[in-house]
Amino acid sequence: MLKQTVVLISAVAVSIATAAAQSPLLGELELKAESRAERDAGVWLDGQYVGFVSELKGGDRLVLVPGSHELLFKLVGYEDLATSVTIEPEQEAEFVVSMEPKPDVTYPSKETTAQLRIDVKPAEAAVFVDETFVGHVDRFDGRSGMRIAPGTYRFTVALPGYETFQTELTLRARQSYEIKTDLARGSLSDQAGELLADTFGQPDEAD
Repeated sequence: MLKQTVVLISAVAVSIATAAAQSPLLGELELKAESRAERDAGVWLDGQYVGFVSELKGGDRLVLVPGSHELLFKLVGYEDLATSVTIEPEQEAEFVVSMEPKPDVTYPSKETTAQLRIDVKPAEAAVFVDETFVGHVDRFDGRSGMRIAPGTYRFTVALPGYETFQTELTLRARQSYEIKTDLARGSLSDQAGELLADTFGQPDEAD
């Protein structure tokens, strides 16, 4: 995720008068997963999707204006994690993402599901099934892809700064499918905005 995009998202609330004044010194926030599972958690910053945990580190860590910021993490099979962080000017902060598994979660078998491979660029784009976040493209572009119960679904792939891609597929058990495209460049105000925005405390229906 480009730092420029994240900074722009985080600075939306700054008034014109403040922007005209001397810019504040920025701080940085690096995300670290407590276990392998959390590396794939989707990240919402101040209500806007910005990527997934394992990519928001090192040179791609979050660059933020000083102040308080809201973070929301989503991962299929885990409880949502919502928290606040306060960033000081020039601070290099770190946050360890630790998420609790949902009780009694079951996953369908290969014999009763369809296989869907999602090959979309950029790979950090968010994937939604019937408007429910299920992960980022990079999780589903391998040979195993996504396992999903038979039925008709609306698939959406979205990322701030790009035009949203949507398609509807009817899937059958023991069949393989593929979604392949490159997202076209757009703007932060494109239709992805509403879908990628999230409200803290909203139930996670990904299961």
